[in-house]
Amino acid sequence: MTTNSLKVEGGRTKLIVPHKDKELVFLHPKYGPNTYANIGAEIERDGLARPTMAETASLVYGAFNSDDNYYSKEIKKIMKDHLLFGFTGIFYVPGKGAYFQDNPETRDEKPFMDESELVRKLESNDPTVRHVPFGFKTGSQSPIELARNPFIIGLAGEDGAGKLGEVADKHRITPYLGSFESVDNPEIRVSALVSYWHIDHRLYISCNVRGDGKNGYAFGVQETEEK
Repeated sequence: MTTNSLKVEGGRTKLIVPHKDKELVFLHPKYGPNTYANIGAEIERDGLARPTMAETASLVYGAFNSDDNYYSKEIKKIMKDHLLFGFTGIFYVPGKGAYFQDNPETRDEKPFMDESELVRKLESNDPTVRHVPFGFKTGSQSPIELARNPFIIGLAGEDGAGKLGEVADKHRITPYLGSFESVDNPEIRVSALVSYWHIDHRLYISCNVRGDGKNGYAFGVQETEEK
């Protein structure tokens, strides 16, 4: 029987959380603090996968549905004081909206996405790429609005959006989506989660940062296992 909480195993510590129809295994210790590109490179050098935002949402959901053990506290503290990266890139295109790509290529220490390639992947129903037009709600919104927001669904999938909505509901103030409502020029950004407990006690979904600051963290993904 599975639960929504974070399970912990020894060795190089495994943090195991339900994710869709599988169990997702993150490895501890964390990577960071560093930039998005450097953390991603360190994770891959260790033979692990960079976690998408959908996967990161499952990790955070597990932490917020667990007793305050060492690992859950550590995840919450990262979100309180820094950025917890999800390796889902966002490409904002004028007049078209936002493209999302899981684990995009990195060039010159930044995520790189090409619109023509994204469109080709969308047309071939590649599940690693999504698109939503502008018009989605940004800024402060209710947890239910967040879970139903097409931008958040594009970012983390319906399951991930629902989990982020539930995590947001565990904060005192309504969550906040930090995203562009429109752009004049193409903009590529990274995604991260922040939990402002010490300021206004809300979940902040950061989708307008470049990821070049050395204030981010992530956990590498080892594998998925069938339930």
